[in-house]
Amino acid sequence: MNLTTAFKSMTQACNRKVFVQAGDPVGILGGADGRYRREGDALVVLPDERWGNPVSADACLDESDFHIHARLTLDRLTGTGASVLLGGHYHFSHSRPEGNFAFRICLDENRYPASKSCNKQMQIVQGMVHPRRSWFLADDTQEKKVVGTCLDYIRPGEPFAVDIFRRGDTLSFEINNREVFHVCLTDGSRLAMGRCGDKGWPISFGFMPGRGTLRIHEFWAEGSFPGPAFPTTDVWHFNFGGYTHYRIPSLCMTPGGRLLAFAEARHSRPSRSWEWEYDLVKDEVNCLMKYSDDNGLNWSEPQTVIDLGTCYEARDPSPLLDRETGEIFLFTRGGPWMISSRDEGRTWSEPRSLADAAPGEFKSFTPGTANSAIQLQHGPFRGRLLAALYERSIIGLIFSDDHGKTWQPGALIASNGVSEPSIAELSDGRVLVSPRGGRECGRLFLFSDDGGVTFSEKRYEPAIPMFSQGEILALEPVDVCGQGKVRPIICCGPAENKTRLTLMVTLDDGRTWPISRVIDDGSVANSAMVALPGGDVGVLYERDKYRRLTFQRVDMSTVLKS
Repeated sequence: MNLTTAFKSMTQACNRKVFVQAGDPVGILGGADGRYRREGDALVVLPDERWGNPVSADACLDESDFHIHARLTLDRLTGTGASVLLGGHYHFSHSRPEGNFAFRICLDENRYPASKSCNKQMQIVQGMVHPRRSWFLADDTQEKKVVGTCLDYIRPGEPFAVDIFRRGDTLSFEINNREVFHVCLTDGSRLAMGRCGDKGWPISFGFMPGRGTLRIHEFWAEGSFPGPAFPTTDVWHFNFGGYTHYRIPSLCMTPGGRLLAFAEARHSRPSRSWEWEYDLVKDEVNCLMKYSDDNGLNWSEPQTVIDLGTCYEARDPSPLLDRETGEIFLFTRGGPWMISSRDEGRTWSEPRSLADAAPGEFKSFTPGTANSAIQLQHGPFRGRLLAALYERSIIGLIFSDDHGKTWQPGALIASNGVSEPSIAELSDGRVLVSPRGGRECGRLFLFSDDGGVTFSEKRYEPAIPMFSQGEILALEPVDVCGQGKVRPIICCGPAENKTRLTLMVTLDDGRTWPISRVIDDGSVANSAMVALPGGDVGVLYERDKYRRLTFQRVDMSTVLKS
């Protein structure tokens, strides 16, 4: 019995997800705008000399056994190339793949285009894209081995089947039911799948044309797909609407019950060596907004809130609702700057610089995270608007007692490595600020007893392992298990390095964190939270290695019972 037959019997109980069916892209992400289209029974993916134009499945596999299948066609086998991409992690803001296994059907790998031969027969090269090296390596190095000639397996213009199997630590690659090669994933000379060999990283997979046209007739996978615990809706995904990426989400609920979602819309520029250029300038980023009138089930078309060429930056949008006036403030970096809307986000004011209100000697603070601005609801400072900022390992607060007309500098503290603070109000009216980083023996908590004017306490919470970007959100009091009304406070972030989006809940103002619930077991990054009508929580977060922004409505009654 061959490997295909054996695997079929083993995976009957596994999930199957279809990504291309009879040429219809039912689950494909990527492909630069206008660079792929359906023709007959095939999805035609056109090449891009610089970018490569990869397309990916809109799901990731975990590290258990799997089977990936595709039926493809290459119009010619000379002067062209194509790749199957498997594994890897998209890193930092501009999505640079790390540790990718790349089973490449390639022409040759000379560094300069002028050296490429249009007559050389395509070889099948098995190799990996190293996170710190170019793909352009000599043949038969540890990272890259020639394992066959395309004409031994493929005919130009004729469909052929590609199958990738994982069984335990063995990964095999077949064309038309013939094994081309197999590798042992525990071989010390190779990176394991995932991020630089780390365990627990979801595995992305897809295809990339080289200098010729790639046709995908069908594409599916069987295995275990890590996913969210509650129903989700994708709000944005990459290579859509003229932008390559949508990053840094934030959320706001208007007085009329409209849910607003904000994000950075970025123009990132990848190169042929899989390196994404890191230095974005402000004219390559817009701030976009969508709205939902059904608590996140459906979303509107995007509206540009801050466009290219403005005098202030569109990055790090952080909203704040004044519940007494209904005005929505949106803070952005570079000043900080602030714009506002009095009609639930339909129109926005001219920008205002708040540099004069920045605490201390710094005049260029950046807004914190998506949940970095609140209005106090209790105690002697009720109605105060409060925003958390950061700059160079400094955390600062600004506040307004006249509904945003004027702003004053507040608390200021230095702590090594901190950034991106999130803020919430405790049940007794104290203010809790929790920034990213600065780890010593837990997540850093800063407390203020005077409405954010000064910090009164600094401590580390060892029960919270979230040292990357994380959010805190205070909910309305609820009755938990018949114990009376308590005010849950949620901390949300990746429990492991950019994986396992987790909600942790305290019912005693942060003294203990007895409740923990993973809401997405896959690859995740930045997130935003908002309280929804009925006591649920909406979470908008970066998912599948920055390839999309997904909204998940979390049933808090289920979480509080866990």
